[in-house]
Amino acid sequence: MKKRILGILLTFCMVLMLCPATAFADEGSSTITIDGPDKVCAKQDYEFTATPSAGVTLNEKFGHDNGSSGSDIPLTIDKDGVGHGVVPSEWYDPSAGGFDVIAHGMMADKTPVSTTKHVEVSPEHIYVDGVCGCGDVLTYTVQYDGGADFGLCVDFKTHGKDLTLRGETFTMDGFVQTGWVDQDGAVYDLGGLYTLDEDVTLNPVFDKLITVTIPYTTTVALGGVGEPGETTFELELIDGWGKAKTDDNVTVTAAVTTDGAGDYSGTMTITGPERTLWDLLSEDAFVRQVNAGEAGWNYDDTVWGLYTSEIAAYSTADSAEFIVLTMPASVSDEGSYIIDWDSIDWENPEPTEMTFTNTYTKTVTEPTELTKPTGLTPTTPATGDNSHMALWLALLFVSGAGVIGTTVYSKKKRAK
Repeated sequence: MKKRILGILLTFCMVLMLCPATAFADEGSSTITIDGPDKVCAKQDYEFTATPSAGVTLNEKFGHDNGSSGSDIPLTIDKDGVGHGVVPSEWYDPSAGGFDVIAHGMMADKTPVSTTKHVEVSPEHIYVDGVCGCGDVLTYTVQYDGGADFGLCVDFKTHGKDLTLRGETFTMDGFVQTGWVDQDGAVYDLGGLYTLDEDVTLNPVFDKLITVTIPYTTTVALGGVGEPGETTFELELIDGWGKAKTDDNVTVTAAVTTDGAGDYSGTMTITGPERTLWDLLSEDAFVRQVNAGEAGWNYDDTVWGLYTSEIAAYSTADSAEFIVLTMPASVSDEGSYIIDWDSIDWENPEPTEMTFTNTYTKTVTEPTELTKPTGLTPTTPATGDNSHMALWLALLFVSGAGVIGTTVYSKKKRAK
């Protein structure tokens, strides 16, 4: 029995030795792997690599078959034996919907091997991060719709990139464009950023232009004997910490020119979009005088607080929708300006007119007559330059000697 089993095993081993070694080789060890997209845009060339397994040598050409026609195309084989191929997009058959790529090779024992990969051709662009393999970039339409009176404007946003929206584009008498709004009510600033990767239609946001006027009085007082000439004093709008309060769509004017002591009436005029003015003046708004630093002046540093109310009966605005009341402000423990809200009669609010008193302190000294010195004999001041007197005396002496010599010589000559 043992001899029979041993004989069977020996026979099986002999059979195995007679079989080709490749019959039992690993199924994946004698293959070619094609790497490339499974789907390609109809305008995109198809690029791929063909990597042979160990012991397999690639053919220098690969096959292309779109179902109705085929061809052999050269492969570029690198030093590692990996092939690189390209199927031009003009070889695609749109009606076929795809094509096959076939890579061929040969094993060491001359046994041929091949691999086929099917690639789908898409009539649409295939975007990855907004860019298609054919180079097309995904864009979105941003439409600015001004209505029948203004028409349309269009910008295009690139996928993945922010678009800077247009600034003021449409104009209307008595109004100013302050922003954009989309169909869902989202509001965008003029010149702001649009970040969404989708089409959008934006309509202009208009705000009515209004003017708020605030009266005030500037008083010039004298603190010395001098009399000031024309001087201009200005006011400025600030926040609770003394920083200028401004907006691109708002203009503030407040200036009074004085000429000597007395009271001078002025008007602070603030013009801008209604919503913007409400935001600017309804909270943390104060007024102070600009210290121009001119010599001889003590500037009034009083700060006045502004309170904006919607009581139309007291309105100083052209729109008659809100007013601005003024009241003295004080300084908090933290150093900011505050308003004493308890001092306001909320049932019948009355504004307190702003006043500023500036004192001219420059003193002018009148000239006085000089006192003559006593005990001294007046002398006549020299009127000419005597720096060369010795020279003139020498010349006079020489001239006299010459005259005397000439006279003597003439007498001796006559005597002879």
